[in-house]
Order: sequence, then structure tokens, then C-alpha cells
Amino acid sequence: MVGSSKFNFSYYVTGTLILLGVLLGRFVCGFLCPFGWLQELLHKIPGKKLSTKKLKPLTYIKYVVLLFAVVLLPVLVVNDVGMGDPFFCKYICPQGVLEGAIPLAIANAGIRSALGQLFTWKLVVLIAVVVLSVLLYRPFCKWICPLGAFYALMNKVSLLGIQVDACKCVSCGKCSRVCQMDVDVVRAPNHAECIRCGKCIGACPVDAISYRYGPGCVGGKASLDRR
Repeated sequence: MVGSSKFNFSYYVTGTLILLGVLLGRFVCGFLCPFGWLQELLHKIPGKKLSTKKLKPLTYIKYVVLLFAVVLLPVLVVNDVGMGDPFFCKYICPQGVLEGAIPLAIANAGIRSALGQLFTWKLVVLIAVVVLSVLLYRPFCKWICPLGAFYALMNKVSLLGIQVDACKCVSCGKCSRVCQMDVDVVRAPNHAECIRCGKCIGACPVDAISYRYGPGCVGGKASLDRR
């Protein structure tokens, strides 16, 4: 849509994304995204697992991808008729190869013969994401996905959130240790990287952490700040 020669702001698409972001935040990433689910399954493959806690600066890459590959490049880099490429989908996102190109190529010899360097590059990206997903928890979600970046921006204002009861919390740290998105749950229960998976809720020995829904859900951190 951004790269269209007759660009019209899509209120339906943008409004739907904002609505989901306000209602759910990154719950979409945690429970609705099929590629996130695939990464979860890959990470369950037995073997050595690596921590991403020291790689937190890489989480900002997805915001750069959102800004440049999704918005700016399709608008600024256009052909003779004024159309821009969907740069993220075309050059970065591995989902199209996994869900579209590979199945179609298997089923159709004509499509197989037409595959070129772009398919090879996207296949390399897909293989890299698959391998990293076995070793690391949700690397595509953490570092690359622009939709995850968009919903991360909405996490602070979403109606669905995580709340920590300061009166019950014993500061044992179990919630943060179990969080595979590297969130300090006690200090920032509604951090941009939280995908609302609920693992911290299950790990809390005193039931101090819970889901909250409504305008006051982000107030859970305020009670901790007053402690």
C-alpha cells in the first residue's frame, strides 16, 4: 500500500492494526502469529539453548526495519510509474518463502524453473532464522519483525497488560528468570518486549503477578514505584 503509485492512506488497515494494538498489545505476537508459533516449536527441539540477554541492543533493529523497509523505502525508491517495492516482504521476510514459494515450487515445475537469486537469498534468510530459532528464543520476533515493533510501541497503552502486586511480591526474581523475552517483570511488567505469554504468572510463587484488562492495567507498575 505504501509503495502504490496512487498512494492513499489506508485507514482500514492502519485502524485495524491500531485497534488490535490498543486492545491486546503484543499478545498478538505471543498467541496469534503463526511464525511466532513456528519459532516456539523449533525452540523446543532438544539441544543447547543460548541466552539473548546480552543481545538486548539488537531489539532496536526491528524499529529500523519498520521505519525504512516498510515505510520510507517503498515511498522514496520508486520505478518510472511511481511504484515502490514492498521491501520488507520482498527482500527480508522469510514467511513468504516458507508459506508460499516453497509449496508452490514443489507443486509447479514452471514456478521451479522461474526461481532465481531472490528466492535463493530469501531461502538463506529462512534457513538462518530456523537455525537461530532452535538455539535462541524467537529471534525473528525479537530483532527483525516490523509488526512486532509496531505492537511493541502499543504495549504501554494496550488495555491488556501484566500487573504486579507490590504487597505480595517477595522479590525472588523467578518471574524475570523464566521470561524468555528478557523482561524485568517486576520493574517493567508492560515492557515493549513482553508478549503476554503468562510464563511469569505461572512462575510466581506468591501469585503476585496477574493479567489485567482495562485502562488501569498499566497502573500496576505505579504501586511498585511507591514501595
